[in-house]
Amino acid sequence: MAFTPEQIRANRDYFLAKLHAQKQRNDVLHAVEDHKYDFVLLDTRGREAFTNGHIPGAWCAPIEELEQLLPSLPKDKEIVTYCWSHD
Repeated sequence: MAFTPEQIRANRDYFLAKLHAQKQRNDVLHAVEDHKYDFVLLDTRGREAFTNGHIPGAWCAPIEELEQLLPSLPKDKEIVTYCWSHD
């Protein structure tokens, strides 16, 4: 199946937007390991999971509470979220 020029442009635009909106996992890992990050790291797991262990410096922001927490988040920093991972 060949892609049409419109589909190719749509795919390109999709991935450009995705790369612009998402921080790469390795960039976050290196920043956290070096203790040098200029973004807010939100742990969107539940409070119990956060209490049992989280990335140092992360904020506890359970997904079900996120809407209430939005006004307290800084407007001048990038927001990076994380949750469970299986890798």
